[in-house]
Formats: sequence, C-alpha cells, structure tokens
Amino acid sequence: MIGLSPDAIRDWPRLGRRALFRVAAGLTVSLSGGFAFSGEGRSQDTSSRIWSGFFNNDEVFGFVGRHSVKVGEPIPVMLSRKPGSAPVDGFLRFYRVGDYPFGRRAVWTSSTNSVPAYPVLRSAAALGVSWPAIIEVDTAEWEPGCYTADFHCVSRQEPYYDLIQAIVRPPRPSGSVLVKLSTNTWQAYNRFGGHSLYPDVEEPDADERGAMVSFDRPTPPTFFEYEAYLVRWIEALGRRSGFAVDYAANFDVHADQSLLDSYKLVVCGSHDEYWSAEEFDAFERRILYNGRNTIFFGANTAYWQVRYADVNGAPGSQDRGRQMICWKSLDDPIVSRATGGRALLGATARYRDGARRPENMLMGAAYQSWFQAQAGDGPRFSYEVQRIDLPFFQGTGLRVGDELAEVVGYEWDNRDPAGDGRRLWDQAHSSIPLLLLDSIQVLFSGHPVDRLGRPGLAEAVYFVSPAGAKVFNAGSIRWAWGLGRAGFEREAFQRFNENLVLHLMV
Repeated sequence: MIGLSPDAIRDWPRLGRRALFRVAAGLTVSLSGGFAFSGEGRSQDTSSRIWSGFFNNDEVFGFVGRHSVKVGEPIPVMLSRKPGSAPVDGFLRFYRVGDYPFGRRAVWTSSTNSVPAYPVLRSAAALGVSWPAIIEVDTAEWEPGCYTADFHCVSRQEPYYDLIQAIVRPPRPSGSVLVKLSTNTWQAYNRFGGHSLYPDVEEPDADERGAMVSFDRPTPPTFFEYEAYLVRWIEALGRRSGFAVDYAANFDVHADQSLLDSYKLVVCGSHDEYWSAEEFDAFERRILYNGRNTIFFGANTAYWQVRYADVNGAPGSQDRGRQMICWKSLDDPIVSRATGGRALLGATARYRDGARRPENMLMGAAYQSWFQAQAGDGPRFSYEVQRIDLPFFQGTGLRVGDELAEVVGYEWDNRDPAGDGRRLWDQAHSSIPLLLLDSIQVLFSGHPVDRLGRPGLAEAVYFVSPAGAKVFNAGSIRWAWGLGRAGFEREAFQRFNENLVLHLMV
C-alpha cells in the first residue's frame, strides 16, 4: 500500500493533540452545515488535499455501506461525481474475483443511473460522506466470495475499473476455510477526505494524521495489490481439492468472535495490520486455547490495536462499525477513563507497547521493518530454505539453501524484531503467555535491507501451540505475489503452499 510505514511514526507523542483537533474540526464543520468541496469558499490548496493522491484523476467515486453482507442481503452502493461536476449517466457491473479467465467473472449489471455530484465535507475522512445509496444490489442468487465492480459511463469509452469492492458471506459458515481480508488496513491508508491514520505522504514535514477514519468513503482498490493473488490461488486450490472458501472482513470477526470457531482453517491476508482487541481475543482463543489451525499469509499482522464506532448510526440501530479509531499511543483517552487492570489493554496503540500482548506470542514472528518499493517493484529479496523435514515440502524438490522466491518485503517479520533476545515479551507486564523460542521452526529466511540501509532479517515460521494449533506465519507482505503475480511465481513455492493448506485443513 502507498504510505508511510508504522515504523516511521512510532514515537510521535505530539500527534495526539493534533489528531484530535483534526477530527474535532471535522465535526464542527459538519454540524454547522459544512463546506461542499466544489472549491467554493475554500482555497485550492485545501481542496487539493481532500482529493489528493489516488483520487485526483478520477471523476466518479463509490463505496458500499457494509463491511460485508450475507447472501440475500442487499449491498447498498453509494456513487458520486467530484463536487462541482455535472451528473453523468452510467451503469455498474459486478464481478466475482476467483479462478476465472482474467481473474474475475461478471455476475450482475445494473440499469443505467444518473450519478450526481454530492458534497464532501471536511469531516469526510473521519466521519464519512453522507451520500445516499443510488443502487441496492440484490445478492439472493450470488455465490459467497469477493466482488469488484466497474462503473461504465455512457459518455466514456473506458470504464472506471475496480471502483468498488464487496464481500459476500454464506448464510452459514461452510466449515472449511475462512480467508480474512485486511479491510481495516485498506482504510488506515486511505486519504480520501484529507487524512488517513498516517502522516501526509505528500507533506511529510507536516507530521499530522487523523485519529479516526471512516469506512463510509471511497477507497483505492488496494485489495488487488496483494490479496487478489491469494484469493484467485486458493479458489483454484479449493476447486481442485473439493473444499469451499469463505471470506470475512476484520469487523466480522470483531462483531462475532465465534465466527472463527466454525472453520477448520483460518487464513489471514497480506497486510492485516489493524485489529480490534476483540479480534485479537478471538485469534488468541483459537490458537492458544482451542488448538485450531491458522495461517498468516503476510506480515505486519495485528500491529496496531483499534476500536470501532458508528457515530452516524440511528439510535438503537445495529452497530455497523463505520468508524475506526487509532490514537497510536498509550495516551489514548480510554486509559484514563477505564477502570480495572485491563485499562492499558484497551489503548489503541501497538499491541507490543508496554509489552501488553506482543503479536509474536500469537503468530511466532512479528514486524521488524520495511523498504520503499521502487520502479519494477524493486528492490527484490529472496527467501532461502532453512529446513525441509516437514510434510509441506513433499514433492517440492527443494533443498536446504535453495532460493524459494523473491517475495520478501516490502515489510517483514521475524521472531525477535528488536534483536535484544527478549522477543518483545515481559513476564511482569505481558498479558499473553510466552511462546517458547525452541518451539518455533524457521522454514525460510531472507536478508532484506530497509529504507535507511539497515540490514534486516525476515523469517517464515511454523509452530504447534501448546493447545495443538498448527500455525504458519509467512513473515512477508509480498508472499501472495508468489501465488500468482507474473515474475514472482515459482512452481516449488506454489506446491509448498498447496501442501501447507491441505495439511492444515485436517
């Protein structure tokens, strides 16, 4: 994803006050009637910040109003032109992403609709936009899965590709494999409306960011950067091997912690960086106490703790978690308001801060660093095979020392990210059991160099938890590229992953 890594902002204590001001400013403008960002009454500089980055060159924008829906539930679709633009006529075409020619299959086309230009208030990044649903998509005949939609303007030859992403879940869990996508991370890096949860990438010296972002706003199609490769590959494997694949958003696990209990295998996506405490609880219970198998096909997982809000919800309505809050500090106001010994556990800071719940005690390895990708997706770093004595290596032809694939980066994990031997854990302060180092097997290791020229260590690890869960952590965000991206695929790599999934489904 485009943006500054969490590593770049871990020690910015002054941000809390600035972030609160930014959110509060949005609230003030919204409640007072707001400014419609057609440029009227605002400077061009401010308007450009609202529409910076990915959104500058687009003219039609859209999103769906739910984290996911179950088959038969409608998908509310919000569409708008850039403020100040004339309405445009066009239609939406939805596709299911999977093991199809060109990676997707058309499933539904809307009638032609007129898309007007709705206002965008200064509160948009934090609270969302207030656009009405132009289309309610009927999913009664749809197959569960990941969906994307193009918008075709009648007056424009090329459609707006992958304008919208949606997740459709089965009425009841299939019981086989659940793939949880990194939907929180997509919003954390999304700057629509003026800010994300990161400092301004176009004005990095401003060192400002938001403390709250909304799901009710257009989002760049970051799903296709990494996780689409995983989805297409695992759908193909499921078709060949006879198992069903279900999908979920972060909020689905937060809202229903028993969801994970319904599946033989749970797979987390490529950049699953932002978890609520409830989501962490659910995975901790699954792995450390219920002994259920889990794969983390990425890196930088469960790094930041978040909490949800639904500030635009009607009184008494279902909480849909349409805002995500992350103060990125143990000075989160919730700490001073909470009571009891779990006060610090509620702070929206790093899980490792204060040694509270170091994520490597859940997954075997945790985030260390990152490098800046360049043209051609360089630099490239390879994983090398460290051992082959596990059933996952059957039929791969791999030997110790072989190059597995150039899939290390752009962020990576290892067992001891700080390199001080303590592995982020502290007996006096940690609220998660110690995962013994000698129980964690390093299957692959790589030696990336971070953006400051410092040598790093990437490790893909496997362990069996004390409760009997078999757990694999790929330790690299680019792992999914080896499953389907041209120039990164290796036959042995794909055979290893196929063996891994099938073995852990038992």
